[in-house]
Amino acid sequence: MSRDEDLFAQFDPEAVIDAMGPLLGLTITDEYRRGVILNLALTAQFAALVMAFPLGDHAEPAAVFTA
Repeated sequence: MSRDEDLFAQFDPEAVIDAMGPLLGLTITDEYRRGVILNLALTAQFAALVMAFPLGDHAEPAAVFTA
């Protein structure tokens, strides 16, 4: 398991919500808490996929995005 995979395997969305909500001035009611937890967990899974993608040594960010 890579370092990034290990970080995401240990990710606890409930702990993040409990810690960051008050810091950001957010009140997450019980009605919405489960949905917020699920959304944050899903976002962490997406981030793990992005972080797992191998980039070459010469990969550079695009200066301008065009569609």
